[in-house]
This record gives sequence, C-alpha cells and structure tokens, in this order.
Amino acid sequence: MNIYLIRHGDSEGVSKGLKDSERKLTPDGELKIKNASLFWKNIITEFDYIISSPYLRALQTAKIIASVYNHKKEILIEKRLGCGCETESLMEILNSFTLGDIAIVGHQPDLSNHLSRLISGSGASIDFKKGAIAKISFSNKVKEGKGVLEFLVPPGFFIPK
Repeated sequence: MNIYLIRHGDSEGVSKGLKDSERKLTPDGELKIKNASLFWKNIITEFDYIISSPYLRALQTAKIIASVYNHKKEILIEKRLGCGCETESLMEILNSFTLGDIAIVGHQPDLSNHLSRLISGSGASIDFKKGAIAKISFSNKVKEGKGVLEFLVPPGFFIPK
C-alpha cells in the first residue's frame, strides 16, 4: 500500500465571520497545486483513491488533483481528516482499504505528526509545507513506525518554464 499525504495549497487567512473550515484556496494556491500535480504525474501514475478533509481548502485541492489526474472515481470526504486528526484515526481510515495508491489531503500540524509516527517509532521532525506531498509505503496494513518514506517533495520543487 502506498500512501500519499498532501497538504492543501495556499489559502485565505483567518478572518472574522469566516469559519476555519470555510477558508478557500487563493488563486495562487490553486495554480501552485495544479502545477505541482502536473509534476507529480511524472512520478505517480495514478491514485486509486483520493480522500479529503471536509474543509473547503482541502476539498478544492483534492478536486484540482483529481482533475489533473483525470481521476474518475468520486473524491471521498472524511470528517476525521479535519484539523486535529489523530494518527490512529488516519490508520483506521487507511486500513479500511485492502491495497492501492491512496492520496490523503489534509492539514498541519496533523500531516507532520502522521508522517513522523508512520515512519518512526521514536519520532521525526518534519516541515510539511502547503502544497507538499509525501509518499509512504507499507508492505501490508498501515502500522505506526512501519512505513518507509519514499519521498517528500516540497512545493515549488518544480517550477514550470
């Protein structure tokens, strides 16, 4: 099983009268995710599933990725992936699938925590920027400390010409 943790793109700042879950991507954030997704296609042929936090900025990110990949399946929206997601919840979600290449679109600091706990029993310090993607592979079920970090690609790694 291959897990791809993806942090949503640049989004609107916090403002009065706007719930955190309602913040949307900025036009620059949309463009950066589109360009990043186009680059990812060079190293990731497809996603079997795209699972997103229900927060607007994450869902918009997932939709851009699905569009670039011509992903025909429905994007799965998972409430437990909202801000504050526990790694145990993520593992439950992932282990409900048998195998595959699964993209998870979520938030910070959750993604850094997930990545650290999935690849290390003693923890790792990870800076997971907006628009970054990490691939973690598992030989079987997802278990804490048993994942292999294949790559962590920061945003802007690929800048189109």
